[in-house]
Amino acid sequence: MSAELWRSYWAARQDGERTVFNLVHVLSEQTARTVQSIDLNIQDIVKELSDNPSLPDNDADFRAELHNRLSTLPYVRAIFVIGPDGFITHDTDYPTTPHVSLADRQYFKAHVDDRSPALHIGPPLMSRSVNRWFISLTRRIEGKDGRFAGVVVAAMEPRYFKEFYQKLWVGDGTIALLLADGILLTRSPTDEGVVAKSFADAEPFKSLLSRGNRGVLWSESPIDGVRRVVGYQRLESAPLVMLATLNEHDVMEPWRSHAMIELSGAGILLVLLVILQWLAWRYRRREELAQQRLERTQRLESIGRFAGGVAHDLGNLLRVIRSSVLLLRPTVSDRPEALGVLDELDGSLDSGRELVNQLLSYARDRQFQAGATDLARLITDVLPILKQAAGPRISIVKTFADVRAICVIDDAQFRATMVNLVLNARDAMPSGGAIFIDLRLVGERKADNRPAWAEVAIRDEGTGMSEHVRKQAFDPFFTTKGPGSGNGLGLNQVADFIERCAGQAELVSEEGKGTTVKLRFPVSEADDASDTGR
Repeated sequence: MSAELWRSYWAARQDGERTVFNLVHVLSEQTARTVQSIDLNIQDIVKELSDNPSLPDNDADFRAELHNRLSTLPYVRAIFVIGPDGFITHDTDYPTTPHVSLADRQYFKAHVDDRSPALHIGPPLMSRSVNRWFISLTRRIEGKDGRFAGVVVAAMEPRYFKEFYQKLWVGDGTIALLLADGILLTRSPTDEGVVAKSFADAEPFKSLLSRGNRGVLWSESPIDGVRRVVGYQRLESAPLVMLATLNEHDVMEPWRSHAMIELSGAGILLVLLVILQWLAWRYRRREELAQQRLERTQRLESIGRFAGGVAHDLGNLLRVIRSSVLLLRPTVSDRPEALGVLDELDGSLDSGRELVNQLLSYARDRQFQAGATDLARLITDVLPILKQAAGPRISIVKTFADVRAICVIDDAQFRATMVNLVLNARDAMPSGGAIFIDLRLVGERKADNRPAWAEVAIRDEGTGMSEHVRKQAFDPFFTTKGPGSGNGLGLNQVADFIERCAGQAELVSEEGKGTTVKLRFPVSEADDASDTGR
């Protein structure tokens, strides 16, 4: 019995060590990705400022770009640029930016004399503008002559990490993030009194980190004196150390239970058997509940896919309608131009109703409503909607004329497809540009040498796509947009529509050179049909 107690004692300790070791590794990976994401944005900003030294302070376009970057970084409260004189030149908090010198801040001083372009992570500081703790991630800006031209600062929120850590169950344990020199950045559970305090004299900073980047130790906490098992890991990509701890009492609780059973002897055997039966019933019950949750999740996922599609396209049409509504005025009877806007609004509403009906048909598996349609006429009809969807900074250019292309398609789905593609093209050109729409007949049918396909090409002058993104562009729920900006269903619905029409879809794109989407529809054999528009 003594041997078994000794064996189980060390097994419990090893389980606790293994748990914190794995937990701290996962947290380190998550933190490294977070820091890397912030740093990549900082590097882009530094390059843009270095390439544009004459950019005026608080430039609106540059500030919009900063806000766009900030929207993709939920763990960053603000991004700002400090000039070489110590005053803020660009700020996402503008116009509430405080006009005070930041030349005394440690993150500014660190770059004045040090010409290293490396990322600098500073200790926690209290913000002078919003009175909240923040962690500075900074890089030096250099002018063309190599002189110090300022600092780009991302104010990372310790609160983000604290809230993330609180979601992880560690019993009475703790999770903490510190600088490599031992200064505490954030901790869960929260203790404001120890933020920015140095623990360089405590392990693992005192000696263990000098021997290796990862490990486990048992020690009393220098904060509350509780004995815990501590997992630690130094990040390779940033001067940070992650700690995760478990209370020794919690870790050894299974062993104490086991020891009580061992020492209780045969008299406890019956109770143990009853407990085992109860655990077996509980396990079976848990399996049944898990199966029920799985089935419910699958049903919700199916509903969610459909609802996501409806929300995506309906949102597109609402943006068009919103643009028209802004032009409405109380009295329009004596203004022909306003009546024209109302006509376009009515057309948008009709398209919206048709689109919703079409999307709802997916849920009911209704028959595909297709008919012979002249694509040239249909594209011309939808141009006013496309121009409103594109916005005032982007022009829609129709590059074809006198093309007769009769195809069997669903008009409403074709309009929705064109709106989807124009909105994607617009998002790829934040600075404006032109979208070109072309229609031509391609290929030949072997039977009668007549055109086999009507090809609609939508080309933009935007940022383009990498090969990796291009290969996944038509996949459902794949998107490169930030949270809240897209759900990855637009191009997937385009592909579904083309498949229903027995057509083909091709995406040609190159980073920095724009994107072209080619939609090919089979030309109807009865292309002289009188019904050309339903």
